[in-house]
Amino acid sequence: MVRDAVRAGVGPARLPISLVAQDLADGTLKHWGDIENSEVALWALYPSRRLLSARVSAFLDFLKQVFPKGTPEELAAYIGG
Repeated sequence: MVRDAVRAGVGPARLPISLVAQDLADGTLKHWGDIENSEVALWALYPSRRLLSARVSAFLDFLKQVFPKGTPEELAAYIGG
């Protein structure tokens, strides 16, 4: 919703590069700079009292394979952005 508002010209916003990479590349949006120490993390939590299910394990393996470095550029490339 925020990205759509920025695209419509409502005003500026702080958005992940992965969401606006294509807009930046084609000039629809302008990059005003980076915010220092703004790390993004993906967490996968599961109950420790139970064994990790095969589905969750497969999903985690998939994430590690698709995003080996965990960079915003990897996410942008994956979502076609």
